[in-house]
Amino acid sequence: MGRKKQQASDDMYGQMAGAIGGLAVAAGVLAAIKDKLSLSWPATVLLTAGALVALGYGAWRLKVFVQQRWARDAAPGKAQAAMRQEAPEGAQKEGALVLPTAMGRLLQRLEAPVESVESIPHPTGEGHMVRVAAPHTTAAVTRLREAIASELDVIQEEVNFAQVEGSIRNVRMLIGAPYTHIPALPDLAGLDLDGDIPLGYDLWGNRGTMPSPIGKHFLVAGETEGGKTSFLKYLAYLFLVAGGRLVIVDGKPDGDYVDFKDACDYYDNSLTHEGVMGALDYVRDVAQRRGRSKRDGGRPEPMLVIIDEILTFKEDPAEGRKFENALKLTASQVRSARILVACATQHPRDDVISTVIKNNLTVSVAFKVMSQAASRMILGTVPEGVNAELLPASARGTFIIKDPRGVRELRGFFIGDDLIQQAVKTRLDAVEPNEHAKAVLAAYGNAEFLTTEELAQALRGCGYEIPEAAQSMGVAVRDVIVKGFGAAPDVVQGGPASARRKGRRKADLLALLART
Repeated sequence: MGRKKQQASDDMYGQMAGAIGGLAVAAGVLAAIKDKLSLSWPATVLLTAGALVALGYGAWRLKVFVQQRWARDAAPGKAQAAMRQEAPEGAQKEGALVLPTAMGRLLQRLEAPVESVESIPHPTGEGHMVRVAAPHTTAAVTRLREAIASELDVIQEEVNFAQVEGSIRNVRMLIGAPYTHIPALPDLAGLDLDGDIPLGYDLWGNRGTMPSPIGKHFLVAGETEGGKTSFLKYLAYLFLVAGGRLVIVDGKPDGDYVDFKDACDYYDNSLTHEGVMGALDYVRDVAQRRGRSKRDGGRPEPMLVIIDEILTFKEDPAEGRKFENALKLTASQVRSARILVACATQHPRDDVISTVIKNNLTVSVAFKVMSQAASRMILGTVPEGVNAELLPASARGTFIIKDPRGVRELRGFFIGDDLIQQAVKTRLDAVEPNEHAKAVLAAYGNAEFLTTEELAQALRGCGYEIPEAAQSMGVAVRDVIVKGFGAAPDVVQGGPASARRKGRRKADLLALLART
């Protein structure tokens, strides 16, 4: 330290001596110029100053030229040094400057804490497997979707992520149109609703499943035309082919579920408060009966209860509170009775998806929405970067599910009406009627509708004693139907338009048979 101070002091004295000598030389030069040119002192000073300025400018230009030439010669070495300084910390491991793939280098440039990036095959796009460096999670990469799209000059919908199940540090990335690789429908033969059920497929076309839905309750929400009804119809189809029971309350006027009607234990499309409350009363009654059966060692078939568009039953505030209380009571009572409740809405707002709804419907399924706030309303707390607003508009039926297996993005399977109708027919045909039911169905023959008088006459031919008087005849016919089917369907108007008469439909009897 003392040496540095001594050196600084010597430098200062040397600079002072040089300055004094310089002034003396300058004075001598000025005097010589004045005597030589016979100029006055002011003119001599101005002339000398101008000459010195010109010499100084020339020296500065020469210095700049030399520095620029030197910088060009040294540029490659400096660029490499800069890359070494700017490369992420993970890239310096084992002497590697950057990751070997172009996507890896891009993510490093965006300062993502990636440990490795490998190219993986994809049927229709560019696939990558990204491993994030600890202690970070996949959110460190998924949040860069917009920046990655900008760097690659593609739209955001072409940058998609699928987290590897069971990992918080591995994520698959797809650059290209999402969900264009559509797998075949799963084989549902022997489907067990007490095991994993197939729900859809991921970006690579791999099937996604969820643990047994029995005893769980679903909240399904998203904007209109997003695919909610198709998802619920697929769920109903699963229950139907696996031997489960169905209760459907359709709160929309379009009759989307009418194909299931004949196979339902309870079906209502009245859009009334009384209709949905009647369905919930029925489900709780079934749960109580099943509770008694369970004590006797019985194990009933699983039941799916669908209530589509809950806003219909909440528009009146007083009726809405009654509906929520009934739903809460039902959800809490039926879990142990192997009954699943699924409610849907296309209005993901806090006045529709209330605290009561969210607390009792624990599996959340979010289809595309218009804001991140709506996504949070449906899904609640989820990892960073999970946002139903970002679901691809080009792939209708894509959803985010939050269930016991975690939070995943899938695209649902679509079931056509022909498959539903076939499953309903199979269910109805598979039921073995008792002797009374066989007699009633034989009385109908190929007819789809019979009046009470026509059915009474046919039953007489089968050996039943049916009175002739209208009132007692109607009672006797109803008693035979109840003995065969457990209940009697409502009397309806049927027959030719020119001669409409009261009677019963064969389809209603078959539907009753399916419920027994």
